[in-house]
Amino acid sequence: MAEPIVVETPAGQRRRLVAIGVIMTAASAFLVTIRSDGDVGLAVGLLGLVFFGPVTLALLVRALRNRPVLILDADGFTDRSTFIAAGPVPWADVSRIDKRPFRNRVFVAVTLADPAAFRARQPAWRRLVIQLNRRLVRGDVFIPDSVLPMPPAELVKTMRRLQLAAQRRPRRGGTGRRA
Repeated sequence: MAEPIVVETPAGQRRRLVAIGVIMTAASAFLVTIRSDGDVGLAVGLLGLVFFGPVTLALLVRALRNRPVLILDADGFTDRSTFIAAGPVPWADVSRIDKRPFRNRVFVAVTLADPAAFRARQPAWRRLVIQLNRRLVRGDVFIPDSVLPMPPAELVKTMRRLQLAAQRRPRRGGTGRRA
């Protein structure tokens, strides 16, 4: 069996994501403290703090840990690319792999053969976020270009190659021969 393909976010990209999070959190805190726009500024600032604060903290932890965002092997892939990452996904569960543009970003979108079974295995908060994402972009698993060291098209090509190889492999437990 071939070695797994480990995809890590380059250090510069990790630092940039943290910096953006810090800027957004600081801007939100600024809106809360100055209250120049009255209740609207306060509300926007509080919403920003509630969203960007935890996201920035998670980005900082991720930057310090430097764990792979994606691991591909002959059996499937393990997604750790986002806060709603899918975890391990066997190639047999994948029906389609595409790159999908969304608001000046490109995502590698993986469509699963049985998305309902996948969602049923997720915690309630993750199911909610997945459902919201599905309304914006088709697919079940989303890997953003911002965490990738290569163009999304290259990752799609590699994933499709591994998925095709898995489909051609004899099933475990059988002889691999056709009658």
